[in-house]
Formats: sequence, structure tokens, C-alpha cells
Amino acid sequence: MSRPETGVLPAPEGPTTTAPPATAPSGGTRRRRAPKFILAAPAGLWFALFFIAPVALVAWYSLGFKPGLFGFHDNSILSLDRYREVIDGPFLETFKNTLFIAVTGTVLCLVIALPFTYFLAVKAGPRSRNILLALVMVPFWTNFLVRTLGWRLILAPDGNLSGLLQQLHLTGGPLDVLDTRLAVQIGVVYNYLPLMILPLWVALDRLDPALREASKDLGANRLRTMLQVTLPLAMPGIATGALLVFVPLMGDYITASVLGGAKGNMVGLLVASQFQEASNWALGSAAAMLLIVAILASTAIAAAVALVIRWLLRRRRVVTLVPARPFQSAPAGRAVPPVSSPAGHERRTRVIGRILDVGLRVWAVAVYVFLYAPIAYIVVYSFNRGRLFASWDGFGLNGYQDALSLPQVRSAVIVSLQAGVGTAVVATVLGTCAGIALARRSGRWSTPFTVLLALVLVTPEIMLAISELPWFVSLGTDHNLSVFNNGLVRLVIAHSLFATAVVTFIVRARMSGLDESLEEAAADLYAPPSRRFYQVTLPLMMPAIIAGAMLSFTFSLDDTILSTFVSVQGNTPWPVYIFSSVRSGLRPFIASMSTIMLLLTLVVLGTTALVLRRGGGSGSDVAQTMTGTG
Repeated sequence: MSRPETGVLPAPEGPTTTAPPATAPSGGTRRRRAPKFILAAPAGLWFALFFIAPVALVAWYSLGFKPGLFGFHDNSILSLDRYREVIDGPFLETFKNTLFIAVTGTVLCLVIALPFTYFLAVKAGPRSRNILLALVMVPFWTNFLVRTLGWRLILAPDGNLSGLLQQLHLTGGPLDVLDTRLAVQIGVVYNYLPLMILPLWVALDRLDPALREASKDLGANRLRTMLQVTLPLAMPGIATGALLVFVPLMGDYITASVLGGAKGNMVGLLVASQFQEASNWALGSAAAMLLIVAILASTAIAAAVALVIRWLLRRRRVVTLVPARPFQSAPAGRAVPPVSSPAGHERRTRVIGRILDVGLRVWAVAVYVFLYAPIAYIVVYSFNRGRLFASWDGFGLNGYQDALSLPQVRSAVIVSLQAGVGTAVVATVLGTCAGIALARRSGRWSTPFTVLLALVLVTPEIMLAISELPWFVSLGTDHNLSVFNNGLVRLVIAHSLFATAVVTFIVRARMSGLDESLEEAAADLYAPPSRRFYQVTLPLMMPAIIAGAMLSFTFSLDDTILSTFVSVQGNTPWPVYIFSSVRSGLRPFIASMSTIMLLLTLVVLGTTALVLRRGGGSGSDVAQTMTGTG
């Protein structure tokens, strides 16, 4: 049915009559619109049940005590004694060690990432820029635990690096770095460096080059332009990168367990031991709550310092106008002194510029070697035909044969894949609905919901892990909900929390960038809401949905801390299998299966990046979407 044409109709002849006012449909019924938050309600309920409630339960347990040798918790008597016990115990000393490692790691990541990212965003060519960025993202999405194990091969006393340093007479004996704080520091800088590079890339890539050129035209050298133009404008990326590195690093205990031994003890490991080994949930909960308070206090202090630095930089950018001196002619009989030629200054500037460019390229190559060395070791040692993981005994395919034939290995990989698929489905459905609601149906509810999503993203993973464990036990045992005793269900729920928040922000960013006139045009053509969604809105936001699903899948494959806590016997995922093998002895098939999983991850990430690029995203948009920094 065609729409009636609009226009000015001739007035009818004769006396005019006034049209009766429009009346409501018979029966006095009016169509009620659903609340604006209705699409975000499922995700909000999900977070309330599996994020807010578990954290509240941990806070409640921290007020109780451990009942006897074989008990877990008892809240019949409430007190703050567990907090006093934590403070009087090894917590403060371990926290100081963790804070030192975290602050040092964050600063080192910034120092390493800043010149490297400046080279990528400013000096690299437009065609090679995206390729170089993709090379950074590959180690970022490689299994966290596998990358850390690669450093055990590199830093081993009988390894190639130790032999090379001895041949160059740089060390007097075998390398003695493993199971020390230095090994932990190297590991955390390596593992969290991409989290600093990618936000800096987004910030520097979006800077207008005309601002730097204007600074140079006004006589500022490269250093002054960097300090007074580039750094202040890149401050949001620096702040985001520092937050993304510092918060998860404070809760990390995988790196300390694999590389540090007793000398690399961190708070996350201390909290985990109270739940897993000592079975003292009350003491572990108190330690976890103090860890959260300490992280928030440290972040607030760092934010205050950043504001002071920003204020000082702004003061340095204040320009004072000096009145020009009156022109004085030379006295009679004296020649005017010649103006010195700027040719020498320009020559020095060009030489310095070339040296800096060469230095940036060398720095970039060194960073790429640093990022890929552990992965290369893992891939090479996957072809080791020996019986031990770290002892090379010649080239062979024994590791791949064992990886594909051992039942326990196949079972662990299948569990990880099933958990990844389940996480992708749950997170994509919940996150897509919530993202649409934030972009199209925002209201007063949007701010608290966004704050909730941000809390999910910045909460240390160890805190999520220790809160999910007692919550699942309470639901499955105390309340007889047997479904929560299923290991696969636990993995999907725990992994989907972070993934749902990321998918929500991805879909919201995609929907916010879409032209609403397309949906309005479909409405003008009398398309019902369901048809508008399936034929207009859904195809436009499909790249974001696919990207969110694939990223959720890779998140689940890489998760070690959450999986260690919530998995049950018979549903052991692959990262937990690797982590348990660290203590019992690593075999070459660990590297072989890890290489296979790496290839699977690369295929997923490559497909995700291709979908985002075809959806019209730039290189910085792809990086921002795939890392959740948008």
C-alpha cells in the first residue's frame, strides 16, 4: 500500500467546519511503552547474581572465622578479628612487595611503550602501520600462562641466553635469575606491556599532526614538542594504559608462581593460598577486601599525582608576550653586523632527527624481539622429542602425537572449547541487548549501569575468582541447586562476566556511530519495530556482534585464575591443566598443544579484525575494539 501524497489541498467551497478532536481508541486503552532499561535488565540481573552478590558474600565471610581444622567458614560470631590477623600477618610485607613490583612494572611498561608507540603512530607508514599493530596484538592474545612458561626456557641457567652471555663474558657463570624478584619483574612487564601499548596507540594515532607541525614552525625542538604538545594530548591514553596495567598486575599470582618461587610472592598468591590450601575462607576474604581497598587507594593517589603533573604541564605551556625592542640603526661609519645563517642549525637538526629516527626503529625491533621471544621458544620446543619440556633432545613430532592421543589432554582442550563457546553465546546475547539499550534507550539508569560495567572490568581477577568459588558452593550445596555444581556451568558463568562487559561497550560504540536516520526512514515506511531491527539495525551492528563473540571465546580460552578456582574434577580446562603441570613436571606435549591453541586463537583474531575492517573501522578503531579500551 502506497503512502498518501502530501501537499496543500484547496479549501472546500461553502461553510467550513472544524474537524472533531482525535479521540482515543475505543475501550480507552493506550499502548504502553516498555521501560528504557528493559533490554539491559537481563545483563543487570546477571551481574547482580554473579558479581554483586558474590562480592557481598566475600565481605560477609570476612567478618566470620574458620570453624576447626576441616571447616571453611562460620559467621555465627561477627568481628573484625580476621582483618587484624591479616594486618599482623605477612600481608603488609607481601603487599609492599606486590606494590613495588606493580608500580615498577607500570613505569617500565610506560617507558618501553611510549617511544615504541610513537614510532608506530607517527613514524611508520600508513600501509605498514596496521601490520605493525597487528604484530603487537598477537602476543597480547596468546595464552598468558604459555607466554610465562616461555620465559622459564629463556631464563634457564642451562638455556641459550645463559650460554650466549657466558660466551660474551658478560656473566661469570650460568644465569641465576629464575625464582627471583627480577624474574617476576621481567615476566609482568612482558605480560602487561601490550596493555600499555594499545591505549597509547589509540591516543597518539588520533592526534592531529598539524599541532606538532605548528609547534615546530614556532621554533620548538623535538623534545619541547614532545613534552608540551604530544604528551599532554596523549595523557588520556597514558592514564588508561596505567590503569589497565596496574590493576590486574596487583592481583596477578600466575607470574609469581611460575617465575618467582618464594622470592616472588605477591598478594594474589597469598589470597589464593588461603582459599585453596589453608581452606580459611574468612581470612582469605579479609585479605581480598584489604587488597581491593589498597588498590583503590593506590589508584586514587596515582590519579592525584597525574592531575598535579597535568597542571604543571599546563603552566609550562603559558606563553608570555614580550614587547618588541625598537629598531636601532647602526651608527654612522659602522657596518651592521651580519645575521648568522641558520644553515648550521638546520644541519644539526637534521642530524639529530636522523639519529632519533634510527633510534626509534632500533627500539621498535628490540620491543618486537622481546614480545615474540617466549612465543618462539614455545613453538620451537613443541617439536622437542625428549621427555622433559625444558630439555632439548632433538627435533621430533612426539609432542604433537602425545597431545592428540592422551585422553587427559584431549579432555582438557574439549572442556576449554565448550566453555569458550558457552561464554561467547551468553556474553554476546546479554552484551548485545545491553549495548543497544545504552546507545538507543539511555536514561537515568545508564550512569549506574555503566559504572557497574566499569567495576566488572577493573576488578582484579583474583577478587572475581575468590568471590565466585564460595558463591557457587553456597548455591550448589547450601541451597541444593545442583546445576551450580557442574564445572562447565561454573566456567561459563565466571568467564562471561568480563566478556559481557566488553561486548556491551563494543556494541554500544558501534550503535552510537550508526546513523539513526536509517531506522527512522524504515519507520516512516511503516516497518514494524521487529522488522526494522532484523532488516536495518542488526545487519549494521553485526560486525560488533561477531567481534564480541570471538573475543569472548578467546577470553575464555586464556583464563587461568578464574578457571583454577571454579573448575571441578572432571571438567578441567586446558589452562588449569597447564598450571597444575608446572608443579608436577612439564612435558613437550604442553608446548605442542599450546602451539595448536595459538594457531586457533590467531585464526579467531584474524577473522575478528577482518570483520571489523570490513565494517568500516580504522586501525585505531580495531585496536580499541579488540582490547576493550574504547
